[in-house]
Amino acid sequence: MKKGILVLSLIILLALPLILAATDTNDVDDSFQINTRVDYKKPCFNNGTYCSGVATCNYTIYNPDNTILINNLEGTNNISYYNISFIVSNIGIYKVDMTCVDGSLTGAETLYFEVTGSGFNNTIGFYALILILSIGIMVLGFWKQDAIIVIFGSFGLYFLGIWILFYGLAGFKDPIYTWSSGLIVLGLAFYISARSSYELIVD
Repeated sequence: MKKGILVLSLIILLALPLILAATDTNDVDDSFQINTRVDYKKPCFNNGTYCSGVATCNYTIYNPDNTILINNLEGTNNISYYNISFIVSNIGIYKVDMTCVDGSLTGAETLYFEVTGSGFNNTIGFYALILILSIGIMVLGFWKQDAIIVIFGSFGLYFLGIWILFYGLAGFKDPIYTWSSGLIVLGLAFYISARSSYELIVD
């Protein structure tokens, strides 16, 4: 079981930097699922009240790689908000520049939204929760010298590895970094469960 503690330490050292590296530093307002049509709507305010019915708002939307997805498209006026519709095909953080003109008044605002594989805002808390629960169960198994508990704890690592393969890390997904990270987590989960199973059979 001493080898198990060493492997557990390696998991912590490998997984935590990956999670921290993927932490989002932008103030994300909305989350959408990849390859879906987004009905993006935001209100226009003027001195704390809604803009008048003659106001116009234009949107410029930047892809995660900073290329322009929508260039100065006028939103549809729906009295309390202005909306545009478009399809998102890349995972990551999108920047939105919204400019509004209401008579002689002009205003601008920068917003952010996130596109993920699941449509949910993948924050560091989700990854940390799964990792802490999994590691906690495995530590209990090592402490009790119970291989079955260690195997149950490794199931959390399997889940985390598969989640990373499908949805990436905190809204970031690519075929190199997140895919290899998911494979590493799955490999460690397999090693821990296989080694624990072997010790259970031998003992």
